[in-house]
Amino acid sequence: MRNLRIGEEVVGPDGRRVGQLERIVVDERAHRVTHLVVEQRLVGIGHFRDPDRHRLSVDLDAERLRRQPEAESVDLEPPGEHWQVPHGYVADDFLRIVTALVGQGPYVPPVHADLDLSAVHEITPGSPVFSGRKHVGNVSQVLTDDEGDVTSLVLRRPGVRGVRHLLPAGAVTEVVGTTVHVDLDEPAIERLPEFREAEAGR
Repeated sequence: MRNLRIGEEVVGPDGRRVGQLERIVVDERAHRVTHLVVEQRLVGIGHFRDPDRHRLSVDLDAERLRRQPEAESVDLEPPGEHWQVPHGYVADDFLRIVTALVGQGPYVPPVHADLDLSAVHEITPGSPVFSGRKHVGNVSQVLTDDEGDVTSLVLRRPGVRGVRHLLPAGAVTEVVGTTVHVDLDEPAIERLPEFREAEAGR
């Protein structure tokens, strides 16, 4: 476990500074830190390592960091009034995952993270998919290889036709709760191949 300090330096794979820790994102239901905000971008906790006690390391360079979702997203909201912020922190240091109410009793958010956690949220059928702040569809299927690794998602587009496209797993920049964020714009999504049922067994 690693204590998190607002303002601490974050360095990229080459050891160069890419920003600083700005906010801590908490899944209140799971009582777990799931993401950190660096340079106003939302970065999953699995991207971070702890090279020393004075800074965090992230496996993203500055360009890849800019491709992460904006922290001001539909998936997040400020802490609830029932939160009791730990000593040394203020409420603005935190964001929480948007979920159904889990109760209004006093809640003390965690300020430490398990940096060995590879994935804390998952993609499921029905997961909404966003490009920036625009909802571009929902996941209808998750396709995996023989080892169980996700290879692509079947993206059902909004509208009456509900066209389905094959979305490569590499286009996913982050998953928050069950919401999927991709770095493809609308024209790029329209160019994706359409999904055919026969392809599911490949």
